[in-house]
Amino acid sequence: MTKFNIAPEPFHEPPPPWIDHQVREVDWPVPEDLAMVDLIELYLEVDAVLAPDRGMAVQFLAASAGPGASEIALDMAWAASSILGKKMLVLNCTRQPWTPWPQASADPGGDGVIRALSRQPELMKIPDHEMYMADLRAWPGRGVSAAKTDEIAEHIDHFCRHFDMVLVVAPPADAEPLGAILSGHVDGNIVVIEAEQTRRSSAIRLRELLARCNRPILGAVLHDRQNHMPGWMAQLL
Repeated sequence: MTKFNIAPEPFHEPPPPWIDHQVREVDWPVPEDLAMVDLIELYLEVDAVLAPDRGMAVQFLAASAGPGASEIALDMAWAASSILGKKMLVLNCTRQPWTPWPQASADPGGDGVIRALSRQPELMKIPDHEMYMADLRAWPGRGVSAAKTDEIAEHIDHFCRHFDMVLVVAPPADAEPLGAILSGHVDGNIVVIEAEQTRRSSAIRLRELLARCNRPILGAVLHDRQNHMPGWMAQLL
């Protein structure tokens, strides 16, 4: 009589998505006026609302063009990794590469975003911190387009197995539909409003769009708010 070996095969954790890419450490200039308390509160509120049994994927989606989504995601990742010791990944899905080097080109474009010298295909890590950055458009075979949504969603899900939180920075909603498409493939979405720039109608339209994706809208962040009130008057209020 032939005996069959029906013992279960040992489970092997799939390799990280960046296994074929070099992890390179880069210096990241931290703004002196970083609102650490507000950023930590933002992370803790998101963590309390979602509380999944794995890493979380949160998308920052701006209603109009501007650097707000990238800046808030990067600042929150820095705060969570440096203060809370969390392992964070910021995934850039925009057409604008980041500039993590102080010596890189600092000539702002017409939209106020700092231009980088070139894209980097590696996974970038901040020294002495569990903060990572990846430019999805620079990875071979991982281009960003609406037609590759399933592929991108698969990468995000894989990243969530290795990080406490994956912050997805999407293109502005009024420029590309990618953010709206990806909104159904993350655990939650945060709307970014550019102060004195985003139109009320654009913010309302984005909120209504995200409400149909069956994922929670975690909140909204007003970026670069200007206080036009004199300091002495503000102290009286």
